Amino acid sequence: MAQPYPVRAREHANGGVTGMGPVFGVPLTPPDDDGAATAPLPIVAPRRLGETELAVYPLALGTGALARSSDVDAAQAVLDRFVQLGGNLIVTSDAHERGLGNAIVGGWMHGRDLRDHLVIDLRVGKGEESPGLGQVNVVRSVESALRRLGTDHVEVLTLEGPDAGAALSDTLATVEWLIDTGKVRFVGFSGFSGESLMEARVLSSSGFPKVSAVEVPYNLMNRTMFEGDLRIVTAAQSLGVLPTNALAHGYLAGAYRSRSDLDAPARDAGVAGFLGRRGHRVLQVLDRVAAEHACSMATVAIAWLLAKRGVVAPVVNVGSAVEMDDLMAACSVSLSRSQMLELDRISE
Repeated sequence: MAQPYPVRAREHANGGVTGMGPVFGVPLTPPDDDGAATAPLPIVAPRRLGETELAVYPLALGTGALARSSDVDAAQAVLDRFVQLGGNLIVTSDAHERGLGNAIVGGWMHGRDLRDHLVIDLRVGKGEESPGLGQVNVVRSVESALRRLGTDHVEVLTLEGPDAGAALSDTLATVEWLIDTGKVRFVGFSGFSGESLMEARVLSSSGFPKVSAVEVPYNLMNRTMFEGDLRIVTAAQSLGVLPTNALAHGYLAGAYRSRSDLDAPARDAGVAGFLGRRGHRVLQVLDRVAAEHACSMATVAIAWLLAKRGVVAPVVNVGSAVEMDDLMAACSVSLSRSQMLELDRISE
């Protein structure tokens, strides 16, 4: 069973240089409900993922950027820095460069002997080899990912949907079999509506696996997808929320302030749509709050998410180890109530 933090990060147990080292045996702390200011944390306590017993560091590492990297050593350096600072939740997918993300993580974690200290969240449903959530495709995707990861199980299986061609009951029945065979421990949803979550809850009362976590795009520039029915349903069902695209494709890190800054990936991701009056005001406030905390804009953007009700760990994609420090620092930054209110107001 996965432990809270990797053994090789013990040198950071008392805070180390950054003061953000992992904590062993620290009580789990729920996310701050209203963003009220608390004393700065010299250490970072893990959070419980929904109603599971999984304790995770409040920042998750996605493998999309690692899979797109042509430098495996650089990708492993990012993973090394992540666990050195206390991270333990890795979100990977069969859709990341045809499973290359899984292979990179698998080679790295076995080379470092870290499997027992990590929480692996595997997304299936969007891969080229076995697309969709049909029963056969789900099993194929999981077994293929397990081979690439070099492990016999994952802690969380996240279903990327919806899939109009697959009944939710059939998909959850397949997940039940995967749980019974020990290949999966818990199930999460990504891309599903609040209505689908309610349907899944009804099915769980009939013996199907209960959804434990939800991955949803959520950031200062994209609030409507989560802050509606989905937030109400996740709170009512005590689901762990894992915000994806936490930095709005780099916009909230200050990477794109004008159209001349846009590169091809940013244009493809629709970042140009953020370059209006609202986006400019959001960057202005982020700049000021970052200066007040002597940190980066990206740190503030992640800290805002971490202060939101139900949020367990934003999922970030990092291309270099240098970027990792700024993002992990967000876990020990406490925004004041006035800063939270201003960021809420300016991003409406």
